Amino acid sequence: MDEKEVNWNDLALFVSVAREGGLSAAAKSCKRSPATLGRRMHALERSLGKELFNRHDRGYELLADGKELLKELS
Repeated sequence: MDEKEVNWNDLALFVSVAREGGLSAAAKSCKRSPATLGRRMHALERSLGKELFNRHDRGYELLADGKELLKELS
């Protein structure tokens, strides 16, 4: 991970989205809107150059890179 380009706040939001399994549940715990969290997750993926989630109508599922990042941050 290139620490210079990664927004550390986005990493904290990533942990919430990953643990909650979606934007709506994470938005409640983070006190942010689901739209804001969605934009921040896209920005994080762009900065890392990796897809972290498989997005479904029912929520967000971690992909292999997302699981690895969550493990590093936990």
